[in-house]
Amino acid sequence: MSKQITTVTTIVPAVGEGELQRQLRKLGERDNDLATFAGHGWELNHTATITGPELVTFVDTLTRTKPE
Repeated sequence: MSKQITTVTTIVPAVGEGELQRQLRKLGERDNDLATFAGHGWELNHTATITGPELVTFVDTLTRTKPE
């Protein structure tokens, strides 16, 4: 068996006046991306969150084991 590793990066704007809908849309896209990977056998192993003054970056690390 071989182990595969991949990452999914999502950049989300920090909440500002008038940006809530954009932030919620980006978070929804992240949820959909992770669900798609899960449907293909990937497992979420770690999430790193990097915050900045205008953006929050999520880096999700996923793995899956494929039989050889």
